Amino acid sequence: MKQSNLSDSNRLNEQQQIVLIRFSEIGIKSPKTRKWLTKKLISHIEFVLKNNGIEEFRIENRFSRIFIFSEETDKIVPLLSNFIPGIASISKVYACNTDFQEFTGIIQKQFFERLRNYSTFAVKVKRTGKHSFSSVEMAADIGEFILDNIDDNNLSVNLTDPEYYLYLEIREGLTYVYDQVVRGLGGLPAGCQGRVLVLISGENEDIANILQLYKRGAITVIYSTNQFPQYSKEYQKAISKLLDLQPNLKKAERITFAKDKQFHSEEILIYYQKAQCMSIAMSRSIFEDISMKFPTTIPIFVPYLVEDLKEDDISIFYC
Repeated sequence: MKQSNLSDSNRLNEQQQIVLIRFSEIGIKSPKTRKWLTKKLISHIEFVLKNNGIEEFRIENRFSRIFIFSEETDKIVPLLSNFIPGIASISKVYACNTDFQEFTGIIQKQFFERLRNYSTFAVKVKRTGKHSFSSVEMAADIGEFILDNIDDNNLSVNLTDPEYYLYLEIREGLTYVYDQVVRGLGGLPAGCQGRVLVLISGENEDIANILQLYKRGAITVIYSTNQFPQYSKEYQKAISKLLDLQPNLKKAERITFAKDKQFHSEEILIYYQKAQCMSIAMSRSIFEDISMKFPTTIPIFVPYLVEDLKEDDISIFYC
C-alpha cells in the first residue's frame, strides 16, 4: 500500500474509478481525536484489504474523506461497507478538476449508458469551499447538458421522485462524479475502545453482541462454554468471520473454551486478565445465570438490549 496525492494531475484518470469513503461518528470529534480515529480506520482498512487478497491499492486521507485507488473497486466496496466500522457510506467515483467541460465529459462517457435505462433523473450537487456558482445552478446546468446531448427523447428531469440520481461532490478544486451511495456499518473504528471479553454459548444473540461491540470500536476476545464442533456450521462461520476482521488479535488469544459445559467465574477472570480486557459482555440468558458471580469493579454489558441491529447487518456474517 502506498500513500497517494489525489491533487496530482497524473492521478486524475477519468477512466479510473476511485473509492470515496465518508466518515461516520469520526466527523463530529475534535481535530485531535478525529486524527487519531482516522489513523485507526485507515489501518483497519489496510488490514482487511490485505487479508482478503487485495495488495495493490493506494490510500489518501483528505480530512473528512478517505480515497482508495485500486483496480479492484468492485471487490473493495462490499468489503468495506459490510465489514468495516467507522464508515458512514461509500461511493465509487470518477475524479476530475472542477471544470464544466471535464466533468460533463465524464458524465457523457461513464453515465449516459446508465441514464438511458431510466425515464426520469435528477442531479444533486454538493460543494465545499467557495465557488462562483451555487449547487442548484450547477445541478440545473448539468441537467440541461444531459437533456441536450443524450439520444433519448423519453428522459426527463424529476426533482421530487426520480428513478435515477447523478451526484457531484465539488471540493478543493476537484469534482467527484458518481451515481451510487452504499451505506456503511457506522460506529467507530475497530480497536479504539480496547478489548472486551464476550461469553458465548451458541445463541444467535452472541453474534449480535459481538457485532455491536465491534461497531463501537472494541476488539472482542471470546470465552465459550462449548467446543466449536458442537456449534452449527453457520454459527462457526459467523464467529470466525467476525474474529478474522479484527486487527491486533493473535490467533492464540481469539477464543478459549471452558473445560466443561459451564461458565466458571474464576477461570473466566483469569482469561479476562490475561487478555487485558476492560469489560465483559454476554447474552441475556448468561447474564441472568452468572452476572452476580463477577466483582462489581468489572463492567458487564448486555449489548443486544441496548440497540437492535438490522437483520442484514447480522445475516452477512452467515454467508
